[in-house]
Amino acid sequence: MVEFAISVPVLLLLMFGTFEFGHFLVQYSTLNDAVRNASRYAAGKASGDTTGNLLTGARWTSLVTETTNLAVFGNITGTPPAVLPSLNATYITVTPDLVNKYVTVAAAYPYQPLFGAVIPTFMGGGGISTAFTLNISVTMRAL
Repeated sequence: MVEFAISVPVLLLLMFGTFEFGHFLVQYSTLNDAVRNASRYAAGKASGDTTGNLLTGARWTSLVTETTNLAVFGNITGTPPAVLPSLNATYITVTPDLVNKYVTVAAAYPYQPLFGAVIPTFMGGGGISTAFTLNISVTMRAL
């Protein structure tokens, strides 16, 4: 009984840590795929004419909206649900490089932990914070 009582907190911490790390990897991979797909879409549509210049004005704004919808919802129309919990358009940026003809899609998404914002340490203290931001950026040349 004494050995069990001593080992249970350590085993629980390892178990919860493993679950949390797996959850982190799933969210990171999902966000990475969404940003990469959105960047690929934007790069394919950003060149508006035969001269290879990037879109401007209302056409660029429309492309940014479609790209943001693709990153957030997985489709260009913006039909819910989002690919990640509480992911919205404010976390996505689409930036053109008019000189080099590149399009960058970036996401700064606050990680959504499974077990709350703090993992207890069982030995006193404040615990281990799980609050951080997943930053992903993909740059592609406009086609």
